[in-house]
Amino acid sequence: MQERKLKKDILNILKPLFGSTFETKDDLNPDKYTYKVSICSQIQGQPADVGAIQIIEDTKDKTTKVLGKFNQVSIKGGTDWVFLTYNGGDPYHDHCGNSSRKTHVMIVCDPDDIKGSLQILEERRTSSKDEIEDECYYLFELSTNVTCPLVKPKPTKLSSGSVFCILFFTGVSVYLLCGFLYKRIVIGAKGMEQIPNYTFWREFGNLQADGCDYFCRWGSRQESHAYRGIDEHLKEEEERDDQLLNM
Repeated sequence: MQERKLKKDILNILKPLFGSTFETKDDLNPDKYTYKVSICSQIQGQPADVGAIQIIEDTKDKTTKVLGKFNQVSIKGGTDWVFLTYNGGDPYHDHCGNSSRKTHVMIVCDPDDIKGSLQILEERRTSSKDEIEDECYYLFELSTNVTCPLVKPKPTKLSSGSVFCILFFTGVSVYLLCGFLYKRIVIGAKGMEQIPNYTFWREFGNLQADGCDYFCRWGSRQESHAYRGIDEHLKEEEERDDQLLNM
């Protein structure tokens, strides 16, 4: 019962991919091998149960191999990944004990990949007919944001300083707005007189200036003269004349 519920939950995660077919080329032979993989749905132009195919393009002919059927699937999954195995593909001729082909599709989380991108990682097959069947498979990786876990953002807590600033600026805004409307509409004030308690704030500014002048500019100020005035010259000449008379 628990395994069935897990399978159902994984299928619900993959629902956005149902009906989608992904295509990729072989890295070593891109002109010869093309792969198509669907997620629990039919590949267009193929029988209803085919979930993965290989298209071989030779110079003379074009053949298609069934790599697995989605009605013969096993499903595994974790927090941010899903692993599908399609069984029941076309049998090998001279490899892997003439067993049926099978395909592993590893669906991994990629938050930036919305549509999904497919790539083939490995084609594993043995050369002997006596080798173990499980050693032969096709391995694909499908990157998509569908399997990414939904992380709920943690609620942020405001600090006491932030709360104080919000309340302070809210109170100032309400004070200015209500006071402005009252003085303009009720009293009929114009210009700067529309500011609430304009006289108080003007005097308050003057008091601040006086206080700054008192604390920062205390003491008498003496100005140094860069030149001597005419009175000083006359005074020096009189003193010289007095000295001559005494002689």
